[in-house]
Amino acid sequence: MMRSVRGGLGVSAASILLVMSSACALVAVDAGHEGVLVEKPFFFGHGGVDPIPIKTGRVAIAPTTQIIDVEVRPIQYSEHFDIISSENAPVSFDAFLIANVIEGRSPELISKYGPNWYANNAKEAFRTFVREEVQKYPLFQLTTDPTTRQKLQDAIAKEVQTKLIEKQGIPVRLNRVVVGSILPPKGVVEQTTQTIIQEQRKITMVEFQKAEESREKAERQRGIADRAYRESLGLTAVEFVDLRRIEVQKEIVQHSPAALTVIMGLERIGINMPPLAGGQ
Repeated sequence: MMRSVRGGLGVSAASILLVMSSACALVAVDAGHEGVLVEKPFFFGHGGVDPIPIKTGRVAIAPTTQIIDVEVRPIQYSEHFDIISSENAPVSFDAFLIANVIEGRSPELISKYGPNWYANNAKEAFRTFVREEVQKYPLFQLTTDPTTRQKLQDAIAKEVQTKLIEKQGIPVRLNRVVVGSILPPKGVVEQTTQTIIQEQRKITMVEFQKAEESREKAERQRGIADRAYRESLGLTAVEFVDLRRIEVQKEIVQHSPAALTVIMGLERIGINMPPLAGGQ
């Protein structure tokens, strides 16, 4: 009886192995990916994550083995933000974390953090780093200074690398952090635009007033100078006007073409011009 029982068990084990071998699945791993094998025990043996990943190509796996596809090329993770600046002004923007799983360490990633490593272990930390850095700056600097975004990107990347990846030992490589265009909400933009227009109008009016005052002052100074010149010549006001007309016409003749006819008229009470030769 004992033999027949043992013989029966032996046949059963062999049958199981035969069925398992015939039921093996053939899976393919694409370029830029690694396959992580998660073995599940079947009556005997032990399961767990295989420490050696499957590289590009096809491989046969047992029906009790799960394969997890892990992309090792850089992946971009994006987050949207609606937060306030250091002066309590609202701003909106997108931030991006670009990272890739280190080649050959995908089993370690799956074993410690699972396939959703970013959502489970990095997302909230990344968002916190971004918020803390952005809230250090005022609205105007965030929206107009082109160097501010680079400062933000460098600071956030340093936080991610030291306080997240290195501290937790996540087997990923940080490529870079990108902060998109930072803008205030639409209503704030319109209000700011109107404020700038009004300020520009004020500046324009002030400059116009200054120009008018300067022109008036120059005219007054020129009038004083003309009066002093007239009095030094001993001319009346009408005589001085005739003199200025002659001087202007003289300047026209000096800067005119060779052939030019000038008709000069003087006031009725004008400068005593010397008599013409025919009138002597």
